[in-house]
Amino acid sequence: MSRTVSVVSGLYDAVLRPAALVEARTVRQRQGSLLTQLGQLRRLLVVYVVNLAAYAGPLTLAGFGRQDVPAMPAWFDGSLGGVGGPETWQLLFAFAQNSLFLLAATGLTLLSVHVSMVVTFQSNGFLRTAYAVIYSTSAYLAGIFTVVWYLSTAEGVTAARGLVVDLQKSFIYAVIDWFGADLGLPGGRPGALELGQLSAHGQSVLAVLVVLVAYYLYSLYLGARLNHGADRIKGLLVVLAVVASPVVYISASILAYTTPAVPTL
Repeated sequence: MSRTVSVVSGLYDAVLRPAALVEARTVRQRQGSLLTQLGQLRRLLVVYVVNLAAYAGPLTLAGFGRQDVPAMPAWFDGSLGGVGGPETWQLLFAFAQNSLFLLAATGLTLLSVHVSMVVTFQSNGFLRTAYAVIYSTSAYLAGIFTVVWYLSTAEGVTAARGLVVDLQKSFIYAVIDWFGADLGLPGGRPGALELGQLSAHGQSVLAVLVVLVAYYLYSLYLGARLNHGADRIKGLLVVLAVVASPVVYISASILAYTTPAVPTL
C-alpha cells in the first residue's frame, strides 16, 4: 500500500510539482558527516536502480532491444542456477541494453550539471546535484526514451518517427559540418522535414515528447536553484550545459574517428 502511495505521490509531483520532486530537502536537513552523506548517496542509488528497472523491465518484456541480440556465449548455457538459456540470455542482454541508454544519459547529465555548478562557484555539494539529477532523469528522461522507443515501432506514426530521426541526423550533421569532417551516417543526410504529413496520432506523441523535454530541462533548472541556491542566470547556464553536452559527446566521437593514431616505437 505504501509503495502505491509513493508511486502516486511521485507522479503527482512529476506532473504538478516538479520543484518538490527535485528539491533535496532531506539532504539539506541531514548533511552530516561523510559517512552520513555516503549513506544518503547509497539510498539515492537504490532509488535510481529501482526506477531504472521500472523503465527497462517493461520495455524488455514488450520486445524492445531484442532484435539484434548476439549469439549466447557458451559460458552462459546452464548458468544462473540452471535457468540460463537462449531465452534468458536474450532477456538479460536486452534489459542491459535498454538500461544502458538511460544510464549513460544520466551520467552525462550528472557531469554537465555538477561541473557547471562548480565552475560558477555555486556548488553546495555533489549529493544535492545527484538528488536532482536522479529524480529528474528517473521521471522525465525515462519518459522521453520511452516515447522514442514507442515511435520506433508503433504503427500510424511513420511520419513522426521520420521527423524525430531526421532532427537527430540534422543535429549530428551540423556538428560534423562544423568540423569539416568526411563522415556520414547510415542512410545519408536527412531530407526536408515534412510536417504536413504528420497524423493526428503522431502529432499527439510528438506533443508528449516536447512536454517531457520541457519538464526535464525545467526540473534541472529548479534543481540548481533550490539545491545550490543558484540565481536565474546560473540556473539557465545549467540548462545550457545539459543541452550542449551531446555536442561535446559528438565532437569527441568525431575527433576520435578523424585524429590519426600516434605511431608507436
